Amino acid sequence: MDDIQKSEIVISKILGLLMEWGIQECDLEFDELELDESYRPFFFACISWLENEGVIRTDEVVRTLDNVAAGVVIRPVLTSYGMRIMEAEVDLPGVPSQPVSKAVQEVQSGNAQYAKAGNFTGGLLASFIKSLG
Repeated sequence: MDDIQKSEIVISKILGLLMEWGIQECDLEFDELELDESYRPFFFACISWLENEGVIRTDEVVRTLDNVAAGVVIRPVLTSYGMRIMEAEVDLPGVPSQPVSKAVQEVQSGNAQYAKAGNFTGGLLASFIKSLG
């Protein structure tokens, strides 16, 4: 599995949890994604990317000093923009059109890896990025 696919899975796990949790006081740590250690280096980069794109909001991101891949994300939630994105239709090659939220759930459950559908531009992340526009 390449780094794009790992990023796709980490983002899907993060978004899946935040959709499930709704708007509430909670904290998020890598271990809650239930992924093996090979995904850990992608956690904070994916959090940062989602936050910079305006999809999620956090109160604070706390990393331990000895390991940049360990720490906690304080009160992460989907923004109203993020909620709209999750309901947007995603159109992937060879896959019926569906809401981003459904595609995220399929990746999160391990039933789909859209980065393999053609090339990266046909992947879930590329479609997600297109929906940001």
